[in-house]
Amino acid sequence: MNVIILSPHFPPNHINYARALKAYGDTALGIGDSPWICDELRDTLDEYVYVPDMTNYDAMLRAVAYLTSKYGKIDRIDSQNEFWLGIESQLREDFNIFGQKPAQTDINRSKLEMKRVARAAGIPVAEGMEVEDVHQLREFAKKVGFPLVVKPVVGVGASATYPLNNEDDIEHCFEYIHGRYIVEQYIHGDIVTFDGFVDRHGRIIFKTSHEYNAGVMECVNEAQSIYYFNVTEIDPLLEALGRKCVAAFDVRERFFHIEWFRTAKNPTRYCFLEINVRPPGLYTLDMMNYSADIDLYRAWAGAFHESYPYVDAKLKYSVGFAGRRVNVHHKHSNEEILSQFSDCMVKAEPVPGAYSDAMGEFYFLVRHPDKDRVLEILKYILEVADD
Repeated sequence: MNVIILSPHFPPNHINYARALKAYGDTALGIGDSPWICDELRDTLDEYVYVPDMTNYDAMLRAVAYLTSKYGKIDRIDSQNEFWLGIESQLREDFNIFGQKPAQTDINRSKLEMKRVARAAGIPVAEGMEVEDVHQLREFAKKVGFPLVVKPVVGVGASATYPLNNEDDIEHCFEYIHGRYIVEQYIHGDIVTFDGFVDRHGRIIFKTSHEYNAGVMECVNEAQSIYYFNVTEIDPLLEALGRKCVAAFDVRERFFHIEWFRTAKNPTRYCFLEINVRPPGLYTLDMMNYSADIDLYRAWAGAFHESYPYVDAKLKYSVGFAGRRVNVHHKHSNEEILSQFSDCMVKAEPVPGAYSDAMGEFYFLVRHPDKDRVLEILKYILEVADD
């Protein structure tokens, strides 16, 4: 099995994908935009191809063609990153590689198409539409009322996403947006997820659910500190909707990360926000591993061989993330937290600069069988000092 891993700057966890491939005897190939990668990763990969600009499709095409000529047909190509989904799907089509092709990827990345597919499957969605001018935005506001959210039709995370609370916000918003945008009704409630991995036949091999103190949009726009954690028992209603969503979008041999609003007026009702056909961001895949004492990198590589070592693994622990911001005067020092919760602490490190806008500058990962205990620790970590 010849597998290419696409990665800008090759983040640390990509060595885990490479190791997993080698554990199954596969050929692990890398394409990245960093002229230098660590010795450990270089020793694990069978070959690494440096492409200075990975958005240059001709250069990517030549890199894959070179690897094909040297190693034979490429069986899989994956980036595990939202930004590169379009390029990897086009490469799959051009080299006849198994997996999502551009037509399906376009649906799974467009917030308009997501709504159409979810609505057709009977999944509750927030009302929304594409807007091209202020007039359309005002008409939609008259129809559903404030607050609203404006976001790119195709976007990553909370980038260029704007909350609208009144008419003045509408005028202000159009000073900054360019390209295709969607406006949708703001749903009051908590953000929860249905995350996991699905095999090539559409069977969910692993599943979990995370709860957040705030959305990424609020964390970025308002510089809020963020925490989130997985539950150890998934709400059956959420799981049923999540399974319906995976089937509706025909997800195969992929990680998935589906976001929902659990509405404030009715905590048992869920409203579909979006689907991401890739792993949850940053440290979440590792958190999922810690939650069940498994290795989802190995599950990913094993799926290419119809090997599933962790079918429906039990969630033994709740694992929580707390990201602290340096401009916030927290009540408890890092040293105090590490000393007091050493028995629950998994990691405590700086957040890479590219993710600090959303996640804060320093993070803690904690683990405990009782999610209420995890939540208590996360709140303690983010407690703000009295000025």
